Formats: sequence, structure tokens, C-alpha cells
Amino acid sequence: MMRRAGLAVIALGLAACSPPAPATTTAEIPSTPANAQSGCNAETSRDWSAVGSQYYVIEAEAHGETCRDAVATLRIKSLDGAVLFTREYPTAQVPLAFNPNSDQTGLRAELDGWIVNTAEPATADILPAWPNGAARPPGFEPAVARNRYEGARGAQGPLFCFPDGGESNACVSLAGDTATLLGSLTPERP
Repeated sequence: MMRRAGLAVIALGLAACSPPAPATTTAEIPSTPANAQSGCNAETSRDWSAVGSQYYVIEAEAHGETCRDAVATLRIKSLDGAVLFTREYPTAQVPLAFNPNSDQTGLRAELDGWIVNTAEPATADILPAWPNGAARPPGFEPAVARNRYEGARGAQGPLFCFPDGGESNACVSLAGDTATLLGSLTPERP
């Protein structure tokens, strides 16, 4: 027993003579909130009741280092959330909708205006007819073939148009869960 007590005294003596263990510290790293983003960012959405009891959600968002450099995205969704149509545009290329000198608040207001349907009435039959043999309809730059364009006009289905340039409005025809970019309506030049 004496031997054990002697070993315990030696162990305590060694521990008392040992240098203290280095202190460990943890540095506090400042965290940024998960929702904080740098630059210029905005988003908005609205419900759109189209002809024939069809309902859609129109969404827009814009992100950029500055508001002048932001890229805006427009989406058309079904009520169940399926994305039917989406397009991105640098805001600088759509001066009909976006002011290059906007700030965050101005960009949000511009997005709100961008997703208001410019077609009145909002049916595809308001688009100009595409004469047989013509390269395109008057005042319209088509994104589809003539038969598809005239099919949309004949169906008289919902039409959503929005600014896509300095003087033009992109027009999307909708039929249930199908959206088709028909092209851009542009003013006629003399």
C-alpha cells in the first residue's frame, strides 16, 4: 500500500511541476444572414386570370452587382407551380421597362410594371394576320413558323405580352399548361 501512495505522490508532484497546457480559444467569425445578398436584387409576382377561366402566376426577379447590370427573369407558372415559360433579359437591353439609373426600390417598381400584360384584349387573335407568302406578319418578328402563329391566333387563347426591348413586346400564347413564345410585336415603321 505504501508503494501505491508513493506513486501517487510522485504523480502529483510531476503534474504540479509540468508547464500548464496551452489555452485554447475559439474565434468568433461574424456570420452573415442567409437572406442577405450584395448588389441590386428584387422580385415580385402576380396572379393572372386569363380568358376561358385559365389562371397563371407571373413572376419576375432581377439580380446584379448594380441595378444597371442586373439581369431580369420573367416566368409564367401554372397554379400548381409548373414553370411554363421563362426568359432572362439584361435590364439594360429592355429600356421600355427598366431605367438604367434605378436603385433597389425603383427596380422593384419596374419589375411590378414589367409583369403587367400589355396585350389588350389579352387574346392571341389581336395579333396581326400573317399573310400567305409573306416573310412575316406586319409589325411582328415571329419566333415560330407561320402555321403555329396562325394556329394560336385562330384558337383565340390567352396572350401575355411584356416589354422585351426598346420598342417591342414579346408575346406568349397560352393553352392550358402550354406556353409558346410567338415573337415580338414591334411598331410599324413608315
